[in-house]
Amino acid sequence: MNLDLLEEFLLIALDDDKGGFVIGSTALHYGFGGAVLLELALRNKIEIDGEKVILKDDCMETEPALNKAIEMLDEGETRKVKYWIETFAKKAGDFKEDTLQRLINKGILSKEEHKILWIIPTQKYPTHNMNPEMKVRERLEDVVQRGKKAEPRDVMLLSLIDATDLTKEAFRKAEDYKKIKARLSEVTKDVKISAAINKSLREIQTAIMVAIATTIVVTTVTSN
Repeated sequence: MNLDLLEEFLLIALDDDKGGFVIGSTALHYGFGGAVLLELALRNKIEIDGEKVILKDDCMETEPALNKAIEMLDEGETRKVKYWIETFAKKAGDFKEDTLQRLINKGILSKEEHKILWIIPTQKYPTHNMNPEMKVRERLEDVVQRGKKAEPRDVMLLSLIDATDLTKEAFRKAEDYKKIKARLSEVTKDVKISAAINKSLREIQTAIMVAIATTIVVTTVTSN
């Protein structure tokens, strides 16, 4: 069963049993923003020219989330990576819902209705079929812990995991997370991938990290 980057990122970020997300909304939303851009770059739909995102192919895809992003890129002005990361992060709720529904349709997740304090409705998405997620996790472990050659998709997902602080969740069986973090840095920097993909990866990963850090600082200053 083939999964796109949004689906793989969501499965790693989702608690399998409780059906809620294991990272905060800021990291989650910027992670989705980055996943959208990286998936588009992987499909050769966009390229990074300087620091700006250029839409190369406006043909629609099968995923609603990607189509929404393509429409936004097509209708908007040519902007820097940072702008689109922040813009897509604001739309991450839509991307998340679209991706959750795709995973439900594939039989990977189930949807449960709950209420907070017996009043406020909320939804949980526990895992129904673990096999697709386990294959993703095994693929990442092969690259990071067993030295297997990384493919562009692996590098992109690892960069999202690193940028959104999902390392402990992605490598739950690891004993030394400092080594895992160091290995993540090695893999995402040293892997041999195309120059276009490599540039997109660097720009997008940096933009995610800066955006998350900036949001945290602003929130902290405001709250104090």
